[in-house]
Amino acid sequence: MKKTTLIKFTGLMIYAVSLAALSSSGVVRSQGATEFGGPLPELTPGQLELFGVGKQVFLAKRSVEEGLGPVFNDFGCAQCHDQPATGGASAVIVPKFGRIVNGVFDPMVEFGGPVRQSTGITIGNCSVAGEIIPPEATVVADRQSQPLFGLGLIENIPESTVLALADPDDRDGDGISGRPNLVMDPITNRVVLGRFGWKAQVPSILVFAADALLNEMGMTTTVFPRENNPQGRPVTCDFVPDPEDFDFDLDGISDGMVAIANFIRFLGPPPRGPVDDAVRAGEAVFARTGCHKCHTPTLFTGDSPVAALNHRAVNLYSDMLLHDIGPRADGIFDNVATGSEVRTTPLWGLRATGKYWHDASAATFEEAILLHGGEAEASRSSFTSLTPAEKNDLIAFLNSL
Repeated sequence: MKKTTLIKFTGLMIYAVSLAALSSSGVVRSQGATEFGGPLPELTPGQLELFGVGKQVFLAKRSVEEGLGPVFNDFGCAQCHDQPATGGASAVIVPKFGRIVNGVFDPMVEFGGPVRQSTGITIGNCSVAGEIIPPEATVVADRQSQPLFGLGLIENIPESTVLALADPDDRDGDGISGRPNLVMDPITNRVVLGRFGWKAQVPSILVFAADALLNEMGMTTTVFPRENNPQGRPVTCDFVPDPEDFDFDLDGISDGMVAIANFIRFLGPPPRGPVDDAVRAGEAVFARTGCHKCHTPTLFTGDSPVAALNHRAVNLYSDMLLHDIGPRADGIFDNVATGSEVRTTPLWGLRATGKYWHDASAATFEEAILLHGGEAEASRSSFTSLTPAEKNDLIAFLNSL
């Protein structure tokens, strides 16, 4: 018999079957997605139901009465993840800030850092101002929202696969020294591989959902049950008991957070664009210039009770590791990631992300390539030496992803 969980949001109640009860043990070989924002192929009816319920929660706008704030950046997940479809990227920019003190990065928590929440709430006669970046900050990095397509597949790539790609001491002498960002998982209290975010600072989709609820909407959960202090000051005007994201069935886990995680986990990868002779030639150029050394074309998932995630090829074009990309990185330190390091950005779905680079400062593929430095300096130099025809083929390849 299927276990059910009652999910409530914005005045509605929706029943959703549990993920564990609906897992499939079969092996499914098909992969890919037919459209941006669609579910993974070969999900069971129950998993599709979880995907649909999660999408509704993802699309919902939160209110002050539900616990929004006291400071926040937007009302719901889809406000930052809607291009070219729900779950994608967007033009929304959220600044992070900090400062370097005696050679050590300070996230300036006492000033409301490291994430600025730009909007405050008003309830009755009580108001909270949105945060500003304090003048004491010496590092400010604009960050654009990243797409969420295919994150369930990325979550199921075995940690051992990623660690095997690491070469922190550059033992092979190729100038590439990727390393993992090992982070504390707040759910398991174990140090694990970071997978998501610009610095690979987030270990799982559930933590990703909880982090976004707190830092973008000011919604506390069972994972992060304490409010951010607005501009570092005491919390005021917040009359909703924590955790604010409901745990309706009292099982210890915030149900809205779980619903959002289900939607993201079952969200299909971005579909590949048309492949012609120019694209195939461009893929060869991509390899010849050494771009594939960090943007690894394909990794594979391991065992999963969800057939749609079990032993699948993941054509993400990333090794999931941190790399030093030179002075045009964001300057933010996060766990072991230094200010010049970022996680290799997955390139799948690249043609639909709009502007490029962490701060959306590159309007074209060529501009983004030329911003690379550090470990990518050799590849950037190789790109500048290409003929116009070779550059056109490379751009055609990138535009097919």
